[in-house]
Formats: sequence, C-alpha cells, structure tokens
Amino acid sequence: MSLFKNLTLRRYFPIALLACLIVAVALVKLQPKMQHEPSAGLITPVNVIEVKAYEVRPAIRGFGTVEPDILLDAKAEISGKIIYVHPQLRNGSILMKDIVIMRIEPDDYQLALQQAQATVASHQAKIREIHLQESNLRADLAIVKKKIKLVKLELSRIQSLARKQSVSKSSRDSQQVKVLQLQQELQHLNNQLITLPEQLANAKANLENSLALVNTQQRNLDRTVITLPFNARISKLSVDENQYINKGALLYSAQTTDKILINAQFALQHFRMLAKDFQGQEALLREAFTSGFTVDTFKQLGLSAKVRLASNDSPFWQANVERISSQLDPDTRTLGVIVSVDNPYTQIIPGTKPPLMRGMFTEIILQGKAKTFYVLPRDALHENQIFIVNKHNQLERRPVENAQIQGKMVLLSTGLQQGEMLIVSDVFPAIPGMQVQTTLETALQQSIADWAKEQ
Repeated sequence: MSLFKNLTLRRYFPIALLACLIVAVALVKLQPKMQHEPSAGLITPVNVIEVKAYEVRPAIRGFGTVEPDILLDAKAEISGKIIYVHPQLRNGSILMKDIVIMRIEPDDYQLALQQAQATVASHQAKIREIHLQESNLRADLAIVKKKIKLVKLELSRIQSLARKQSVSKSSRDSQQVKVLQLQQELQHLNNQLITLPEQLANAKANLENSLALVNTQQRNLDRTVITLPFNARISKLSVDENQYINKGALLYSAQTTDKILINAQFALQHFRMLAKDFQGQEALLREAFTSGFTVDTFKQLGLSAKVRLASNDSPFWQANVERISSQLDPDTRTLGVIVSVDNPYTQIIPGTKPPLMRGMFTEIILQGKAKTFYVLPRDALHENQIFIVNKHNQLERRPVENAQIQGKMVLLSTGLQQGEMLIVSDVFPAIPGMQVQTTLETALQQSIADWAKEQ
C-alpha cells in the first residue's frame, strides 16, 4: 500500500509544477503596465537682500588702558613745617586749579628776604657814594688845575724878576715847589678817577648778586604757599599738618581731569588697511616725520577715534589721535596709537557712562576716510565666497577678495554689483545652478542701512 502511494505522488508532481508556472505567467501577463510620470524639479527657498553701496568709514578695533595726561608727584621745594593742609586734600578728591592746598611756615624765609633786601640797599648806597665821589673828584680836579695855572703864572713872574736879580733864588725855588705839589695833587686826583669805574663795576656786581639773592628768597617765600597747577584729582596725600618736611619730600600725587590718554594696541596688518588711504598725502607725511605729528595732521590724513569701556556696550567718547608709538610692542607685536579724550569728567551718564579714570580697560575704534563699500552681513560670507541669485533664479557661488570685517558686517569694494540679490540664509548643500525661491529680508536690509549710517 505504501508503494502504491509513492507511485501516485510521483505521477502528479509534474502536473502540479506545470500548473503553478501557468498561473504565474498569467498573473504577470494580466498586470496593468506601469505609468511613468515626469518628476518636478526641486526648488530651495532662500532669504535674500538687495546688494547696495554705502558710504562707510573703514574702522579697526584695538584695546588700551586709560592713563592721565599729566601724573604729578609734587615734592617740596623748600624745608619747613606744614602749618596748613586743605581739608579736601584727600585721595579721590577733585580740586580746581590755583587753589591753595598747603602752607609751609614762612617766618624764616621772610627774615632771609629782609636780610637780602638790606644787602641790596647797602650796595645801592655804595653805588650812590661812588657817583658822589666821582663828582667831588672832578670838582677838585678843576680847582687844582686852576691853582696850577695861577701858580705857574706866578712862577713865570718870579723867574723874570730873578733874572733881573730883583728876587732871590730861594723865592723862585719855593714857587717851583708849589707848582710840583699841585701837579702831584692833580696826578693823585686823576688816579682816583681812573679807579672809580672799577669800584663802580664791583659795586654793581655786588648789587646784582644781592638782587638775585632777593629773588631767591622771594621765590622761597612764595614756595611756602603750595597751589594746584591744574584741575586735578588727588590720588595720594603724603604729609600731615604740623609735620616738618625736608626739601624734596613727596607732598601729594595728582592727575589731571582735563584730558586722558590711551595707548591703544592694533594689529599691524589691520592698521595697514587704513594706511592705504594715506596715498596722495606723501608731502604731508614727510613734513610730519620731519617736524612731528599733531592732532591736525591726523585729521588731515582722515584718521579719527572713539572710545568706550571694553566691558560693556557703553556710549562712545569722541577722541583725538595724538601720535603713533615709535616701536611695536615686543610681546604682542602690535602697533600703539595714542589717543586722547578731552574733559572725560564732563560727559557722565549715571549708570551708563562713568568718567574715564586711570586703569580702566577700553575699546578704541580707529576710523579712516569714508569710502564706498558694498555692505553685507558677516554670516553671508562663506570661506571667501558669497551666494548670489542670478537672473534665472539659480544659486551662483562667487569668490570675493579683500573682504574687510567690521563688527557684524563685511565690506567689499569689488565682486558685486548694485541691485544683485545676495543669499543671507543657510543653504546646504549649496550647489551651483540649483533653483531657488527668494524671500526679501526687509528688516535685515534696514538694519544694514542703519549700521552704515552710524559709521
């Protein structure tokens, strides 16, 4: 029975296999044909702005620490006892120019001045005495000359009588002696007159010396009253009232409040970017390097500066470019540009704009001459390339050169045209020739215009 079953299965197996193949072919033949539909091209949405040119002053950013224009360590010019100290002469106080802040006991210097003045009076009297002596000598000289003339006439008469033997020889000799005596007196008076100029010169020299001593003593007396030489903020007081001080002792330290200086450090390659605009100013530069740079020189070169605190977005102080450092910083290899701010204590805004004080760390913006640039957001620059939408609404990659980064913006002088559409949104992948759909970023466009206006 088992053998019969096996023979039956073997007989019907090819029939079953053939039936399966017939069914499979029928299913394939009866399936409807596949319809091929054309695929629509992919369109990528992008945000764009219209490329516009603006007048912008190129700027570079540096940092520096505030220092006073004048930092004075006042020292005593004379010795003495401090008898007065201004009650507000303390660390941090602000005092005005020419105010009396200290007094030194003046008694000794008043006595010394009186002694010097008495010496002057003595030498002046000596000069008057010499002039009077000269007048007397000249009067005596005139009288002696008249006497000699009369005595000589008498001698001539006696000699005439002596030849006639009317008088004795002794009378003649006696008259000759009188003549010789008067001539000797005349010689003595002449010698005295000759020495008078030397005496007068010596007296005048002594007078000049005593006058100089009077001036010295007067200056010493004036030095007993100590005043501030400028509007100042006191940073240190080194003496107290009733304290005796020696000449050269430190009295106080003060700094001017009228002007501060900042040695701002800039990368050399950044400064070169501004220096390119100096072309055509060679004559001015030669004169400046010969006679020295001034604030007006830098203004003529188109350089200006503004300062704000580096720790926050505080308002700016307008600054002047004073001079350029003579060498690069040996550690940072940066160039120092010294800028100044006038009256930093008068532009205070409570809570926002404090006074610029010594030691404050500041940010300095150095600006050059205004030029025409295409301004675009910094995010629109992709490794020295920008993405433009061409007239066929296709993405176009465009390389740019000499891009100047200024804050959140990029300045380009070439590589773009007015009215082109610049892609400002992220596109990935950014395939050249891909179709895009544009949306104009009006808010960003306005913010760029506002930024350019601020510059």
